[in-house]
Amino acid sequence: MSDWTELGDRCWVRRYREWDVNVGLVVGSAGALVVDTRATTAQAVEVLAEIAELTDAPVRWVVNTHAHFDHTFGNATFTEAATYAQENAAAALAERGPALQEHYRDNPGPDLAFPEIPPELLAEVAATELVAIDNTFAVAKVIDLGDRRVELLHLGSGHTDGDVLVVVPDVDVYFVGDLVEESAAPSYGDDSYPLEWPDTIDRVIGLLSATAKVVPGHGAVVDAEFVRAQAEDLGTVANTISGLHHAGTTLEQALAHTDWPWPIAHLEQAVRRGYEVLGVPRRPTLPLLGPG
Repeated sequence: MSDWTELGDRCWVRRYREWDVNVGLVVGSAGALVVDTRATTAQAVEVLAEIAELTDAPVRWVVNTHAHFDHTFGNATFTEAATYAQENAAAALAERGPALQEHYRDNPGPDLAFPEIPPELLAEVAATELVAIDNTFAVAKVIDLGDRRVELLHLGSGHTDGDVLVVVPDVDVYFVGDLVEESAAPSYGDDSYPLEWPDTIDRVIGLLSATAKVVPGHGAVVDAEFVRAQAEDLGTVANTISGLHHAGTTLEQALAHTDWPWPIAHLEQAVRRGYEVLGVPRRPTLPLLGPG
């Protein structure tokens, strides 16, 4: 879809057509760090070749922003690199990755979730070698690239429970994975945390300067103002779910609610996940009348 876009000194992003996913590259005196690796072996081989056209630095580190296949399944191709992910993401990749591959093997036709993706590409996803993450962390990790550092931060749950913010401090660049999306609404899957997401993104916003460059998991590079605007919509979703539940609205009724920032078809999992956390709503009760 695009060539490498330089975001600052030796820091780039490349946007790929399939799943409209972004791959980051940060180069230091000791080697290169890659942020996310795409969805198949062939796609990861392509990334490596395109990195080689840009720099002679060996890829020594791979960081996954979260566990989903379009960001992680290419890991095995980076044989000379150590892989890093938040501990929940590493566990989710080990558990859910093979299950997704089995699903695509058993269902070779078009995927309703990705109708634009040809079945033969999904077959490649199913056939890609998966490897375990080498290095995990709970909250924070610093990777020394020689003459610069990259910070990995887990600020809470949102898109998943293993979302990682990849910060390149010297150029004010933030790779935020799918905590933010530009080319579509934020994605609420069956492993999302809609009620916690607003607080997590608020913590991200607290780190951003007015000139910060924010790389979403999908879509064009954005700024802090874009993130603040999307955070308002994420907050509206969480508050609406909580409000409906507090009012005694059933799950079925909540799914029929229409006043959302995005179409309800996109938010069904958000409502279901929110109600899972909040439990069965109580019937609303009238306040007792006082004396007199």
